[in-house]
Amino acid sequence: METAELEKKIRERNGRMTRVRKAMLDFFGTAETPLTATSILELLAKRRITANRTTIYRELRFLEDTGVIHEVRIIGHGRSFELSGGHRHHLVCLGCHDVKSVAFKNHLDSEEERLLRDERFRVSDHSLEFYGLCDKCSE
Repeated sequence: METAELEKKIRERNGRMTRVRKAMLDFFGTAETPLTATSILELLAKRRITANRTTIYRELRFLEDTGVIHEVRIIGHGRSFELSGGHRHHLVCLGCHDVKSVAFKNHLDSEEERLLRDERFRVSDHSLEFYGLCDKCSE
């Protein structure tokens, strides 16, 4: 989703576009990996935008409640978030703790259809992370 579309979605929920919120939308829009509150604070500091941890958590809750972002549960990474909409999967290095988003050529839709048909289980969402060692840590 484009930043303008995200801003529109926020304004529809009576949200203001503060400097911190706008910066966070930019971060999520360009992030290749899920963001934590700590990583957002670091990115804000690089832009010379001051915010405390409480503000960041409040903004994360607001963006999650608005449907702009969703939580990604990655073992060892605390609460991480990424933009809603597209579905990403992740490679997580157990050595350096690097996280990389990865796309599948074949979506898991057919597997979800099979689960509905064979198991009578309707999937509303899923999370798929692969844990192992990256090239650098494998050496």
